[in-house]
Amino acid sequence: MKSFSIIKIVLLVFPLLFAASCTKEYIENEYITNVTNITNLYTSEYYSNFLSTQQEIKEDIRPVYLKAGDTVAIIATSNAVTQSEVSNGKAILESWGLKVVEADNLYNQDGRYAGTVAERVEGLQKMIDNPNVKALIAARGGYGCAQIVDKVDFYPLERNPKWIVGYSDLTVLHSIANNRGLETIHGAMATNFSNETSVSNLKKALFGNYQEVSIIKNSDCIEGTAEGRLVGGNLSIIYSLCGTYFDYNTKNAILFIEETGEYYYAIDRMLTNLRLSGKLSYLKGVVVGQFTNVTQGSDKPLNEIILEKVRDLGIPVMYGVQAGHGSPNLPLYMGRPVKLEVNSEKAVLTFQ
Repeated sequence: MKSFSIIKIVLLVFPLLFAASCTKEYIENEYITNVTNITNLYTSEYYSNFLSTQQEIKEDIRPVYLKAGDTVAIIATSNAVTQSEVSNGKAILESWGLKVVEADNLYNQDGRYAGTVAERVEGLQKMIDNPNVKALIAARGGYGCAQIVDKVDFYPLERNPKWIVGYSDLTVLHSIANNRGLETIHGAMATNFSNETSVSNLKKALFGNYQEVSIIKNSDCIEGTAEGRLVGGNLSIIYSLCGTYFDYNTKNAILFIEETGEYYYAIDRMLTNLRLSGKLSYLKGVVVGQFTNVTQGSDKPLNEIILEKVRDLGIPVMYGVQAGHGSPNLPLYMGRPVKLEVNSEKAVLTFQ
């Protein structure tokens, strides 16, 4: 009986061991095959196929330029502000002959934010819906836009376009508007109207007297000529929107990036994400703005980190525009068709 039981066990276990061995060998072979396929898959051809169904945004909805007597609103979608922090910006806007209204939540505070989510949504929505308001000028950035945008109705902006002005966290609003074909302005906000160059050029942009941004060509620029919609803004915000409903459409666009307060390796990670997700594949050009208060650590120089992500794309790069978290912060028309020309002497971004 005992030997019979041992024989039974062997007969039962051996097939299982054999099957497990075969399965292991199959899995290992399949794994090797899959790795080879993946290696072949993630190529420029893959990205081309992946993005081929994405439609280029060709709409260009341009709000009416401002004139004396127009009404503009100061909105607060992110960090809290005080009346004293906004007073200078408000006074400057009024000195331009503009009437200034304030969002209901402008001086509210809920932790770091300018009010609760509901208060910030209501404050922004009222200004979007108000037909008399011609521009929405952010009080400041920080963080908070992403918390509210899925609760805001942006469709009225298509019927009654108005300028959205801001940078940093306001990159979220630029993405939403630009993806709808609406132009916006990446520029100074009400709490940082302290730099004369930033402010005077913002006035030119809002009143329709702003044609181009140019720099002397430097060793980090890549020569070439390109045309496309200018999109982008703060790199970490662009990165955070990847894979969401509000993700940037970069098809046949010229990408602008700027950043502050990040480590070099984090900047590398964000740019690597944009490259691996295919967002860089269809770009026509790149404009690199200010990277302020960034920390190198043990990483290679920042210009090398940035350029190694775009150098092989065969597109022009304008490196070193004074736009972002530094001073001055020159305004840029986002969502607008632009021409980028980089030659041996200078780099010029012309707004069409």
